[in-house]
Parts: sequence; structure tokens; C-alpha cells
Amino acid sequence: MADTDEKVGPSGLTLRQAEELHASLVEGTRIFFCFAVFAHLLAYIYSPWLH
Repeated sequence: MADTDEKVGPSGLTLRQAEELHASLVEGTRIFFCFAVFAHLLAYIYSPWLH
């Protein structure tokens, strides 16, 4: 599993595992942001009191 020459941080993850987790977190945040922008756009379009 973990290579012995890789540093293990306080989380118990190797550097490679931490980078993979971070990449997944960033991608999930981007997807959430796109959904949130789309939802706010729809709320603005379909809410007459905002116009």
C-alpha cells in the first residue's frame, strides 16, 4: 500500500493519497459551485419579485 519512502502526514495519508483526496475535493467544489450558480439563475428568472 504505502511506500516506505513517502512521508506520512498527521492525517495518516501518504502524500499521493492526500493529493488525490485534494483533487477530488476541488472537483466536487467546482461541481457544487456550478449547480449553485444554475439554481440561483433559475430562481432569479422564475421569481417575479426579484425583477
